[in-house]
Amino acid sequence: MGLPQYEQETIVNFNEADRTASVYTHNRPLLRKLRTLAVERPGECRQERGIEFTVPKTWVHIYPPRKAAPLTEEQKQMRRERLARAKST
Repeated sequence: MGLPQYEQETIVNFNEADRTASVYTHNRPLLRKLRTLAVERPGECRQERGIEFTVPKTWVHIYPPRKAAPLTEEQKQMRRERLARAKST
């Protein structure tokens, strides 16, 4: 029987002294990516046990979504017109 979704965690663990991070995950897309990297780049990415990997700490990033600049009323109107033209064709 599989784990419930709330128990299917992804844990990234590292400390300031080491150059590597430990990644434990149940996330299928991330697992595929890490397994591929472990084969393609064995000097950098290692599969330790089952679903736990060691990767360089420099690979760990957090990218917040970009904030869109507010549109002027003129830009909004231009987009409405462009959308209306696209819908009519």
